[in-house]
Amino acid sequence: MDKKLYFHKLDAIRGVACLYVLIHNFVYGLYSSNLIPFPVKLLFAAGQEAVIVFFILSGFVVQLSALKHPQQPFRTFFLKRFRRIYFPLVIAMLVSLGVCYFNGSLASIFSWRDVAGNLILLQDFGSVKPGTWFYPFLGNLPLWSLSYEWWFYLLFYPINLLFGVQFKRIYYVLAFSAFSYFIYWLYPNQISLISAYFIIWWTGVEAATLYVKSRQLNFQAMRPIFVSLGVMLLVTGLPILGVEELRLGYYPILMFRHFLAALVAFAIGTYWYQKKLAHFEVILGWFSPLAPISYSLYVLSYPILIQWGLQSAFPDSWLVYFLNFGLLFALAYLVEIKLQPWVNRWIK
Repeated sequence: MDKKLYFHKLDAIRGVACLYVLIHNFVYGLYSSNLIPFPVKLLFAAGQEAVIVFFILSGFVVQLSALKHPQQPFRTFFLKRFRRIYFPLVIAMLVSLGVCYFNGSLASIFSWRDVAGNLILLQDFGSVKPGTWFYPFLGNLPLWSLSYEWWFYLLFYPINLLFGVQFKRIYYVLAFSAFSYFIYWLYPNQISLISAYFIIWWTGVEAATLYVKSRQLNFQAMRPIFVSLGVMLLVTGLPILGVEELRLGYYPILMFRHFLAALVAFAIGTYWYQKKLAHFEVILGWFSPLAPISYSLYVLSYPILIQWGLQSAFPDSWLVYFLNFGLLFALAYLVEIKLQPWVNRWIK
């Protein structure tokens, strides 16, 4: 396995996607007023699309690990993912509690129902998607994607065990996701929605399988991936035909955007790979140091950058924003680099 490609280049993509989401949240969550020029808003409008890149990278990395440890028992697989997902999630929930207590909003927005929903990882961005069951804890909106990640992990193990490394298995996953979206269209519910997105994550699995087996990441070899995402574009496009008012950030356009983003990401990535990733280091390479703390940056960014409320007390001071970003990066480093290894040793 090409460790240089795996660690450095994938980390660089993860790092730039994380930074993009941070700036997106800052621009749209904190500064939705006219203080931000329209071109800047437009440039950082694709925060959700960046999360789709996270999904693909996650599937890729999990499959690399599975290929490296083909006999890994489910207990080991489960505990690794449990530690990785839950520890930063619990820290983010505690930080949100402190922030909301500090800004005086805790009593009005706290919900035991949402506590339970986030702990069993079934939360979602309910204001833009019908049929969701639980909201992200205390309004920490980036937590919506963690429920998808968790259930993708749990779906991966039995499918990988059942079908092994055979490329046509992607069509079984496609059928599962397409059928789930039809169910969601008829009867909106959280389980069907998560299941419908599974094919996006699984395309990362198939890309990793291709890379390890043959290094042939070209359009011909990747055809099943493009076909699968193309089919899901058609499936998610059908509900759009019956909608009178189309809003880009809401169902059903939002789901169509997500699958289009996955398709475009693979098209760009495949073309770039065929060009031997020319100028990659100059364009993206310097973002790789963010990767080790990207998950904590993601889940902690909203309460610290957006909800803390220091900006309202000091509206004209950019120093506040620098302090917020500094605190965010310091806390993410503490959680990921210092505390996560200790948790990994403790939970075995």
